[in-house]
Amino acid sequence: MKKLTQADLIILPNIKENLFYSKLLVKEVIRELLNNNDIQIINGKITDDMVKIRISFPTDLEIGEVIIRLKKESSKAIYEKMPGLSGEVFWTDDSYLLPVNIIKKENMNESKAGLAPAKCLVTGGAGFIGSNLVDELIKLGHEVVIMDDLSSGKREYLNPTAKFYEADICDADKVEEIFSKEKFDFVFHLAAQIDVRVSVARPQYDTKINVLGGLNILESCLKHKVEKFIFISTGGAIYGGEENLPANENYPTYPLSPYGINKLAFEKYLNFYHKTFGQKYITLRLANVYGPRQFKGGEGAVVAVFCDWAVNDHRLKIYGDGLQTRDFVYVGDVAEAAIKAMASDYIGELNIGTMVETNLLEIIEAIEGSINKLVDTEHYPEKVGEQRRSVLDNRRAKEILSWQPKVALEDGIKKTIEWTKSQVK
Repeated sequence: MKKLTQADLIILPNIKENLFYSKLLVKEVIRELLNNNDIQIINGKITDDMVKIRISFPTDLEIGEVIIRLKKESSKAIYEKMPGLSGEVFWTDDSYLLPVNIIKKENMNESKAGLAPAKCLVTGGAGFIGSNLVDELIKLGHEVVIMDDLSSGKREYLNPTAKFYEADICDADKVEEIFSKEKFDFVFHLAAQIDVRVSVARPQYDTKINVLGGLNILESCLKHKVEKFIFISTGGAIYGGEENLPANENYPTYPLSPYGINKLAFEKYLNFYHKTFGQKYITLRLANVYGPRQFKGGEGAVVAVFCDWAVNDHRLKIYGDGLQTRDFVYVGDVAEAAIKAMASDYIGELNIGTMVETNLLEIIEAIEGSINKLVDTEHYPEKVGEQRRSVLDNRRAKEILSWQPKVALEDGIKKTIEWTKSQVK
């Protein structure tokens, strides 16, 4: 009797609207091709932007080669049978398999028993998102090492349980020394030049840190056989358009700053290192993150700035009419997504956001509710070139990581206000 393996096959169309044409036809084409290759369908579903099928196949089957052939043959069949469609590649390169044992552990990161303790490096672990991530990793029993040059991170944010190296990621020799000594299982890369304005004024400097510094970390990961590289990227600064929102992972990328350009460039390096050398990775494209410890000069830090001004009785400066929207996601939810990425076999990019647009006036209302008083505001002309709308489609992250944002904006702002008050001297 053949030994069988189960897995979830997920394939994504190049243009998600294609699936509107005939889900039944797509289902029939895939079923026929799978059956022809000795692969049985257990169950499945077709949504507007993906096909997910639980399959059973002989363990000794070269499943990767079969899936590549399946995508090619099904593309041809679908284009032949769907009137009005033309092309050669119906499916994206982001299609993948997930072992069923990962899917069954949907809450595996919610207890120490879910994921075996691992040794983790967090670059930028003294920063806003990094320090919150470190705290959660330690709560789950992981051994954590922090690498941070404290250029924007703060020593007081360091978790005392973690081992700390005050080091610059641009120092390749120091990076290699740390990797040789520590032998990491997972690397979370958050160290970065985070100020969009600085990137515009000093693009070479931004490139040095956000691309070349990142490559030092990536090279050491490859050399020392790190199991997975988890890259904290940006959604707001990479997607440049304002039409057909929310933006999913296949949305056109037209970054409008060197910061966004370099984040995207490093994503491409990750793909190269995976395809060429086999380095596993996941990129998390974040919406506008907010919460305790946020650096007020960083990307998308309007909540931190407004909370600070409100607590200290300063006027809140509004540029334009205040109706420009962003997707605000709480830092604790981001940390949870990063931790869940450890257990996933997915390779590629995932949007981490709330899929909800919130304008600046609504942020101010939430702050007023948290401090139980009205705040004074003053209006200025809108900033030239400022993006009017931004919101991320988070459905793929929900599907892959069994993750979803838990902290409502009002509750997150209350937590941020409480922390801001604790910092007043």
